[in-house]
Amino acid sequence: MRAAADAAMERWGRLDAAVAGAAVMVGGSPQWETSDADLDTLWGIDVLGARNTAAVAVPLMVEGPDPAGCRFVAVASTAGSRGLFHLAGYTVVKHAVIGLVRGLAADLVGTGVTAVAVSPGATGTTMLEATARIYGLDDAAALAAHQLSRRVHEPDEVAATIAHCCSVAGGLLNGSVLEVGGGST
Repeated sequence: MRAAADAAMERWGRLDAAVAGAAVMVGGSPQWETSDADLDTLWGIDVLGARNTAAVAVPLMVEGPDPAGCRFVAVASTAGSRGLFHLAGYTVVKHAVIGLVRGLAADLVGTGVTAVAVSPGATGTTMLEATARIYGLDDAAALAAHQLSRRVHEPDEVAATIAHCCSVAGGLLNGSVLEVGGGST
């Protein structure tokens, strides 16, 4: 993370936005059978990845030439707002990502820098296909049935939401959790 931030600073002399989007999903068993190794993997990538991105990027934004235009976005999941069957570990870490963003947003009050969580639902990625396999589904589109949008989202739709959060207009979203697809029923 430090090397990426340093490269941005060297090239542009500032850092205006950072997106913590790394994630992994493991699971397929009840919470009480989720192994410590699986929880460590989830925590290390999903939560500490977002935290480490913020720890490197946010100070550069706060100290930069225009903090009021700077944005930190973490990709959470609809799992951060509700439980997912046999994916308790993933649910735990996505709740933690949302907590991280809300705490960071509170710390950023008065600096101009903002922090937002984007929580996609069923998005057409390999992670959605892996989730379908956990549930024994042949068609990953079935996982969209509980979203208000009632369809699988395209990755570029989620990216457009993230881009909005990184824009000047996204400044009003500090501390928000945007559920892509309208959340779930």
